[in-house]
Amino acid sequence: MIAALQRFVSLPLIVLFAANLYPLYGVLERGWDVFELLFLFWAENVVIGLFNILKLLANRPRDPGINFAKLFFVPFFTVHYGMFTFAHGVFVIALFAPDAHHIQLYGPAGYFWHSNVLANGVSTAITLLFISHAVSFYVDYIRSGEFERTTLGTWMNEPYGRVVVLHLGLIGGGFLLSALEQPTVGLIVLVFLKIGMDARSLLHRRKRIEAAHRSPKKSAAFERTD
Repeated sequence: MIAALQRFVSLPLIVLFAANLYPLYGVLERGWDVFELLFLFWAENVVIGLFNILKLLANRPRDPGINFAKLFFVPFFTVHYGMFTFAHGVFVIALFAPDAHHIQLYGPAGYFWHSNVLANGVSTAITLLFISHAVSFYVDYIRSGEFERTTLGTWMNEPYGRVVVLHLGLIGGGFLLSALEQPTVGLIVLVFLKIGMDARSLLHRRKRIEAAHRSPKKSAAFERTD
């Protein structure tokens, strides 16, 4: 029991919890509303995309064929995921922002410069999430050797599943909280829902890494099925 706990309670998991607890402070002490919370969760998608590009670039650096393939895969992912994330951000702003009329005056990109969306501690929360993903990138991807076992195809698809599942649940919760006039307890539940889903995703990834270390055959299976 203790050995299993030590194996999965890793530095990335600890940093993940710390970064995800800051929104709790935002809700309780800074008076965050539904939009600030959902905007933060959307901004994390941008961070995830940036680190996924790094994973693509770092994947099997000694394989000439893989390095050649990156000339296509990296730009394609950047454009495709960027458009996907941008559309998602416009959706969050249009539905939940209290000053969403700014989007009509300045356009979706101009909204970020003409609103105070990054004020009230949101920029700090984004920075903490960036640090969390940086730690996970180093520990679970580079140091574990995962960058040598997985394929480019794995990381072309990996971010989309998380974004779709997590944010369908969070945006659905956002609609419910807006209808209930954003009670604080509901926002707290939304924070812990996100923590739980993130922790489950990270623990699942850690189990796959452990399986890959135990058996080279499992490592090959991991590469094909992810």
